[in-house]
Amino acid sequence: MHLGLHRMQAVMHVLGDPHRKFPVLHIAGTNGKGSVAAFSESILRHGGRRTGLYTSPHLVRIEERIQVAGRLISPPRFASLIERIREAEAELLEKDSIDRPLTFFEFITACAFLHFCDRRVDIAVIEVGLGGLLDATNVVVPRACVITGISWDHQNLLGHTLGAIAGEKAGIIKPGVPVVSGCRAGEARRVIRGKAREMGAPLLELGRDFTMRVTAVRNGRPVIDLQTPGRTYRRLQVALAGEHQARNAALAVAATEQLEMLPANASAVRSGLVAARWPGRLDQYDAQRRTLMEGAHNPEGILLLRQFLRERKEKEVHLVFGAVRDKDIRRMTAALFPLAQSIHLTPLRNSRSAAAEDIAAINSRFHKRIELHPDSRSALEAAWDRCSRKGLVVVTGSLYLVGELLPVVQESNRSLRIPR
Repeated sequence: MHLGLHRMQAVMHVLGDPHRKFPVLHIAGTNGKGSVAAFSESILRHGGRRTGLYTSPHLVRIEERIQVAGRLISPPRFASLIERIREAEAELLEKDSIDRPLTFFEFITACAFLHFCDRRVDIAVIEVGLGGLLDATNVVVPRACVITGISWDHQNLLGHTLGAIAGEKAGIIKPGVPVVSGCRAGEARRVIRGKAREMGAPLLELGRDFTMRVTAVRNGRPVIDLQTPGRTYRRLQVALAGEHQARNAALAVAATEQLEMLPANASAVRSGLVAARWPGRLDQYDAQRRTLMEGAHNPEGILLLRQFLRERKEKEVHLVFGAVRDKDIRRMTAALFPLAQSIHLTPLRNSRSAAAEDIAAINSRFHKRIELHPDSRSALEAAWDRCSRKGLVVVTGSLYLVGELLPVVQESNRSLRIPR
């Protein structure tokens, strides 16, 4: 990882600046940015727009990161883009125009921009990878941007105060470009307000300039009333589970309204919110046992998961947990482990994985509930074995873990639905 924009700017220029050939909705934030991107893309697509969607990380297949009109990029198409970018990279390296080869994220981001340009999208919804100011996606000039919220994550790269983290994420704000904010933390909010004033960017804040109210919850999915500067919406059904998704849906609606590309009627908003899909986030399957896949990977995400489980009054929870070692594992496990009857710790298939033994060592008070496993599949199967028919298995701690086990859970879900 090498944060900075000079390599992306150089390779984009060699390729003809494809990132400037389509309008962009740019989304940053600590948590929720993927969900806001999914809601926004769905709204725009249901409004008749040909959409691009760029998100990260992927769960199972790398092609998930790049979509046009709701369809993943094909492997042959992906391969052809990689060849074009390799040629541009080689030319820049030969001329000493860049200091090193592109990072993995820069490479994939360049693929996305080329694909969206070649496929002539009407608009691309672009999720920031990390931070904002120096993120590879920040070469775009957006029509609107969103900062979902600010909380603790990646402090070693973004700063050790909420104000410093907010300053990095506010780096996506551009002169005169509307910015929609869901930030509630006082210090971080002040930073975002200051940056918006400095850039002359109209700022719309959730709770001040537009308001949302949850009126019902159906199968864990919120129904909301929403008042934006442009319209009053009643009984909007949100496809994604968890009351925090009500906030993400409100941010997406407010942001798409700022694009001035949405048809005047509200049907695109209503249809887009109910049709949005974002796998691996409070994503439940009827597998060997009821299984909830949740990619929470920082303390705020874990607290939202804990709230969801308590609101659902889940009385028997069995955890499958793995995390990368640079996360605040101590705070994450302290919040979640007390809810579990059994805790199944596993390493990830990732070089940054925390060792299961190390996670157990900082949670010695739960040693009677903890089991260590050599891999994620054995951890999941053990959790299923320990769980009664009325219980719930929760897979969480990292999106990488969810990605490893999602195909296993989905296959179990499909096999149980086949008549025997």
